[in-house]
Amino acid sequence: MYAMNQPDHTPARLALAPVLRLWRQHSQAVVGVLLFALALALRLYRLGAQSLWLDEGGTWAEVTGKGWAALLADLFSPNAAYPLYHLLLKGWVALAGDSEWALRFPSALAGAAAVAASYLAALELGAMQGRPRGSRLLALGATPAPLLLATAPFALWQAQDAKVYSLLLLCAALLGWALLRALRSAAARDWLVLLVVALASIFVHRLALLAICAAMLALVLAWPFPRDRLGGRWMLLAGALLGAAAAVFGTVRAVGVESRGGSGHIPAGPLAGLWLSFAHFALDRGDIGGWLGLPLLAWALPALALTLVGLVLLARDAWRGDRAAIAITCLFAAPLLLFAAALSLVRLFESRYVTVAFPAWAMLLAYPLGYAARRAPGRAAAVAALRPRLPLLLPGSAYAAVLLVNAAVLLQPEHGLFSGAPVKEQWRDGIAAIAARAHPDDLLILHPYYVEPLWRYYAPRVTPDPLPQPVRFNVLGQGDCMRQRVPVECYRREYEKDFDAAARGHTRMLMLIAPEHARTIDPPKTLAELRAAWEQLPAEQRQRVDPPSRPDKYGVLGLRFQYASNQRTWPCGGDVFVGVEVMCASFPSRYQQKGAAAIPQPAVPLDAVFGGEIGLRGYSITPLGGRLRPGGRLPITLFWAAATPPTRDYTMFLHLCRDCDAPPLAQDDRRPLDGYYPAGQTSTWHVGDPLHDERSIALPAALPPGRYTLLLGVYPAGNPAEEARLPVRSAGQVIGGTRLVLGQVDVGE
Repeated sequence: MYAMNQPDHTPARLALAPVLRLWRQHSQAVVGVLLFALALALRLYRLGAQSLWLDEGGTWAEVTGKGWAALLADLFSPNAAYPLYHLLLKGWVALAGDSEWALRFPSALAGAAAVAASYLAALELGAMQGRPRGSRLLALGATPAPLLLATAPFALWQAQDAKVYSLLLLCAALLGWALLRALRSAAARDWLVLLVVALASIFVHRLALLAICAAMLALVLAWPFPRDRLGGRWMLLAGALLGAAAAVFGTVRAVGVESRGGSGHIPAGPLAGLWLSFAHFALDRGDIGGWLGLPLLAWALPALALTLVGLVLLARDAWRGDRAAIAITCLFAAPLLLFAAALSLVRLFESRYVTVAFPAWAMLLAYPLGYAARRAPGRAAAVAALRPRLPLLLPGSAYAAVLLVNAAVLLQPEHGLFSGAPVKEQWRDGIAAIAARAHPDDLLILHPYYVEPLWRYYAPRVTPDPLPQPVRFNVLGQGDCMRQRVPVECYRREYEKDFDAAARGHTRMLMLIAPEHARTIDPPKTLAELRAAWEQLPAEQRQRVDPPSRPDKYGVLGLRFQYASNQRTWPCGGDVFVGVEVMCASFPSRYQQKGAAAIPQPAVPLDAVFGGEIGLRGYSITPLGGRLRPGGRLPITLFWAAATPPTRDYTMFLHLCRDCDAPPLAQDDRRPLDGYYPAGQTSTWHVGDPLHDERSIALPAALPPGRYTLLLGVYPAGNPAEEARLPVRSAGQVIGGTRLVLGQVDVGE
């Protein structure tokens, strides 16, 4: 008996003693640190894995293209929407560089700090509603809202974006905390903190006015002004109304400017905008709808239930004069209603503009849990019974379901931010694909023109070779055409002149296009327009081309590539990425010269015939920047002409070797023009018709500098076995009867 009453001095107990002591003494701080650490870890996970997208490229251009004086001046410019963010990011970039990870790290840090600020606000809420300050129960009861904020896909997306909105989220969370603290304590110091946070928020983003107006309205409704100072209430109300008008005007202006600049907006009125705001808060971009056979509403149901119950409970407490409930209601509802008012003027929805309401929404979702927890302690004698637990069980289950949905959205295959799949525009991959194809004499087109910062960012990062300077057709969506009744036709007239001038002297064109952005300045054709154009084609071409069955998505410029074979050009392949596409078309001589006799000629003439069918006229090697580099590309153009009608389709291989009896050090096996009809299929070639085929061999980064031999061969498509290679007949050097020596190339340092 005596031994049973002795203190537990087991090693496990002794090891846990410091932890338990720390928890008893600093429970609130420990919970806050753990929440911050969790939030930061989630935000740093795969932070640099995704390519920068259009708006992030604009951020990079802004902070690296402007000097300190210009960014400081922007603080007081009415045309600068978020000057303080750019100023802070410029200082960070000067220290950490401008990699994707570095550009996004301030957003990740701000997102984690927003979770900590939300925890502080939840502590204030608990203290105002009856929990004693410093209580361990208060520390645990304050975790639901910040835990939702830490794991929410909407907040995580903003935190892994080199944009201002994660910092704006932090400002909104701090504003909520400062407002609750000032309402609780009424200390002059806390009112000063609230004022400082509000002023700083305006410099972070002008749309912080939405949250500031909400805070002013909360003070009007919640603060007990004495009878002799009611003028202060009316002054606050007038200020809130003026701020609301300015916020609505600023939102309308921001939406209008960004929609012209190509950011993705959804057509929506006020009611649709409120629903979309909830859908983005609950499920981020909503891609999860349909996964596992469940509609979007099923995934959003737990959050919707908590939102509705939380609104009812908040409204009841606010009606009874609960100042904390009034503050949360205003911080959630006022920004959304002001945004809805803006949508009645400009019907284009963008979820980022309601970021300031998100911390209050997280507290709204957690409110039913806190309400149930406040009711439970009064029945301590019946804690073991089921009935007293029901008020906590139902919202607790919904809360757990929301956390599970958050995890499902983040990990959803192909669309989840943490799925490992690309979910942002793949500019890095698109520009790398251009670098893998480019020749110095290509016509390289960047479309639309305002994506040029992404080109400047990635072109020197994906290859050591200097790429051709891209051409941009700014006339699309610009100038007088914007004022024409039929702007599409106006664009065509203006654009044709510029395109003909740019194409002169080139034998191939490549285009890097972002279709969703391009449509803002280069409207695609409707299905009716496409059918009318198809009907105007000559009968021979209509037999080879199926009638259009769906609307175009590329616009005037993209149609040159999409239907290259109808425009006296040869399609030569392309690549499709998330939000970005690479398109290729090769010009035959008759297109260049409008029927003239000039035919592109090889720099190195070399006659050869493979298998008695495929004739080689020669080749040209045109290094990018004048020399070949390890890790770069070897651009080569092969000039073909059928010796006899080819009986099948063939693949051509290029091998780079020193010891040509050993496996090649670099190679390129492809059908001509990537196999695209008609010129890419050798079975369609006519005897004597010239064809030029641009290739690019990837040179390994570890390739030692020196002189190498370049070999060429041909084999039937789909059968690369050595015994299937076509025999070569040529006056040049031939190895093994099937490999033609093109010559020697030098690879520099």
